[in-house]
Amino acid sequence: MKKSNSDGLQLLKKLFSGSKTAGELFVRAYSGLVYKSIQYTLLARNVSFSKDDLEDLHNTVFLRLFENDYRKLRQYQGKNGCSIPSWIRMIAVRIVLDHLRLKNIDSLSSRKAQISLEDLPEIKVNGNTPLARLESNEQLKILKKAMASLPDRDRMFLNLHIGKSLSIAEAAGIMHLTVDNAYTVKHRAIQKLKTYVEDRHDI
Repeated sequence: MKKSNSDGLQLLKKLFSGSKTAGELFVRAYSGLVYKSIQYTLLARNVSFSKDDLEDLHNTVFLRLFENDYRKLRQYQGKNGCSIPSWIRMIAVRIVLDHLRLKNIDSLSSRKAQISLEDLPEIKVNGNTPLARLESNEQLKILKKAMASLPDRDRMFLNLHIGKSLSIAEAAGIMHLTVDNAYTVKHRAIQKLKTYVEDRHDI
């Protein structure tokens, strides 16, 4: 059952008060979220990984959340509608990105994080466009190449905002962008995808 934000706040209060069981309950409650956030970030950066890598990063995230008397968790204020899961996800993503920068890891795999056409309504324009007249399999091939052609920042933003269904504000926070800049990144990335597709189908 999904925990409400009020349940999460109560759990944080118990954690901060020194409850012996709260730490275990917290890990159980948010372990799945942390795993998914780690996987998503690695895929978005095209980095190959093993189960051991996931486990190590999972443990690292919770260690960082618990260190210095839960400093990172105590910074949660719930501003702008940010939920506790969103806050934890943001921290997890930043920890993974910091880990990759520290290890100087970039694209270690040819795998690209993919977004389906159904997840990109902005480029599904009317039926008279080249994109709308492509066959389904061809659409996926073209879109995969289009996504791979985007700069890392643009591709990661689309994956966070559209693929992961984060709000523009949440994606901006994870990527250390202002909300205004995030809107610019989104618009530019969508336009690049549309241009890439249309340039390759002179119909």
